[in-house]
Amino acid sequence: MMKPILETFEHAGILEITVYGLIINFGIYFCSLGLYSALNHFPWKQRLGDQQPILQSDLILSIITVFCNTAVFILGVYLWKYGFIKLDKDSGFIQVAVEVLLLTLIMDLLMYVFHRSVHFLRHFKQIHERHHEHESTNLLSLFVLHPIESIGFGLMMLGVLLVFPFSAIGISLYLVLNSLWGTIGHLNHSVLPRSWLKLAKKGYLCTSEFHYLHHQNPGYNFGFYTSIWDLIFKTIHPSSGK
Repeated sequence: MMKPILETFEHAGILEITVYGLIINFGIYFCSLGLYSALNHFPWKQRLGDQQPILQSDLILSIITVFCNTAVFILGVYLWKYGFIKLDKDSGFIQVAVEVLLLTLIMDLLMYVFHRSVHFLRHFKQIHERHHEHESTNLLSLFVLHPIESIGFGLMMLGVLLVFPFSAIGISLYLVLNSLWGTIGHLNHSVLPRSWLKLAKKGYLCTSEFHYLHHQNPGYNFGFYTSIWDLIFKTIHPSSGK
């Protein structure tokens, strides 16, 4: 499935790659907004707090984030075209599953370190303050980031791909998972039944409640996919285990 797509990128010029990048990243953007809106209408949802008002500046910044993500995508394609990044074109189900799990665990640690750094290093903290103007969250919160922060996250992933070879399908599925997790993490309400929520906590998985507490208490809960690193480094909010 990925082979024809990779062959298309292999022979594409900068303009075509830019168009493909914009289509993919705006697709992720609108899918995230659509998922947030759909989950906002779940009949069993439990509100965590008042929804953050949507400002025009949030909308503009969220679109800038999409363009930043597109720039990282273009850089990634050219790193692959010139042989710096290796991609498997054909991979079996088990290999892909292992790759997605491995990439998620590696990025979970790196994102924890990056996220904690932008809270405690003075110059980085100023960059991250725009995101934390959202003391609660709304459908744009995931994308309300300073451009340096957006590009930093992207370059971090490209750094991983430069070191470890993954398949194209494995990377694609991870990016879908990343968008899904980010959208759910920035809900201002809980959509999981209580029994599922307890199961997620036992599995050290980050939930809407986990990240909402971070927006309310920025000194805690820096994890993105799991709470493992917060537990290890003692940055987990006291109420996260309750």
